[in-house]
Amino acid sequence: MRFNDTFIIAKDGLKCIAASATLFVFTWAIDADVLSVLSFILLLLTLWVYRNPERTTPYHQDNSIVSVCDGTVKSIETAEDEEGNTTYNIVISSSFLDTSILRVPFMCEVHESSVVSGARLSASSPLAQRLNEKSLVVFGEGDKQVVVMHTLHLASLGIINRLTAGNSVVQGARYGVMVKGESMIALPPESRVAIKVGQKVRAGETLVGFFS
Repeated sequence: MRFNDTFIIAKDGLKCIAASATLFVFTWAIDADVLSVLSFILLLLTLWVYRNPERTTPYHQDNSIVSVCDGTVKSIETAEDEEGNTTYNIVISSSFLDTSILRVPFMCEVHESSVVSGARLSASSPLAQRLNEKSLVVFGEGDKQVVVMHTLHLASLGIINRLTAGNSVVQGARYGVMVKGESMIALPPESRVAIKVGQKVRAGETLVGFFS
């Protein structure tokens, strides 16, 4: 599998961009000056949200894991899996101003991939974690497995996830789009975390950890 959308604007955002452009043209045509300015600003923001920059994954040592999304590290917590092993859950918050393209954390085969439709409530809502749209991706297996859960917040476009189980993927490759939300990256036991809370990360470039 290779998602090779290299156009400067993510193709998944073209409908939203077209809607913003239509609104601008309409307000300009009817000489609604204030609305024209506001709709033009909206158009620029929409173009910025769906930008699709090229990223070159830096050379890291073997067993490196890079960020799946752009954003800010919200929390790093330990948890126990069903077998009592400790995992490291890294939560990254992505805003409208962050690049929306999702990228593969390491070279592997996709073990599981799904999208569950739902609401798009604000992160501040107590129901957001339970009701909002989500996408689960399990990269790799065994001792080299990373579980990623994307949760959508207040976005007009749902989560785009082009992966299916069995896909062979390379580190840093594009696999989908999430405009605004949170991504939880669960690293396996014995792995090492290489980032800290509050740090800004870039999809496909920022090192988040290593397999031991």
